[in-house]
Amino acid sequence: MRSSIRLSALILVLVFAGSTAFAFQFGYVDAAKIFAKYTETQKTKALLESEKAKLQKQLDAKKNELTDLNTKYMQTAKKIQDLRDAKKEAEAKKLEPQLKAEREALANANSEIQKFFEESQKRLYELEDEKMGSLSKTLDDTVDVVIKKIAAAKGLEAVFEKRFCYFGGTDITDDVLAELNKGKTAAPAAPAAPAAAPAKPKGK
Repeated sequence: MRSSIRLSALILVLVFAGSTAFAFQFGYVDAAKIFAKYTETQKTKALLESEKAKLQKQLDAKKNELTDLNTKYMQTAKKIQDLRDAKKEAEAKKLEPQLKAEREALANANSEIQKFFEESQKRLYELEDEKMGSLSKTLDDTVDVVIKKIAAAKGLEAVFEKRFCYFGGTDITDDVLAELNKGKTAAPAAPAAPAAAPAKPKGK
């Protein structure tokens, strides 16, 4: 899973006009913590875990069916062997079609489990990529607004990502999280596309 956010290409610099402070006042945020503690991240993780548990339950059921089929196959094979040991070849031959059918059913069930497992893993990867990708985009669009708001309120002239802050500064991570988790901060509206030409999608 993704454990961090871009925070506007790692460093968001906020310059306020008319600042008369003699000292450079700056803050920093822990991007990984924001992503992990964000309410929507928790909801998304819960959704993914729920889907994973559902698929695991289905896989376990298929494994139990496979175990039952294997048990029946082994029992039939033993009956045939016991009959042959008792010199009852005619009776043993009557059970051979049943043994063949059970062997084929066992092979099919094993193949089905393998296919189900591979498809389940693919589905989980795709779902995680979709949900976490959407979450990261939403958070990227929203967190800038929140940081600017808090920085202005605290009189900070710049805000850096924690990894790039080696000394000093004010940690506003919890303030950002508190504001984000209110769920009331709207991301800034995208600028309108020129009338002469439609907006082009951004490349990945």
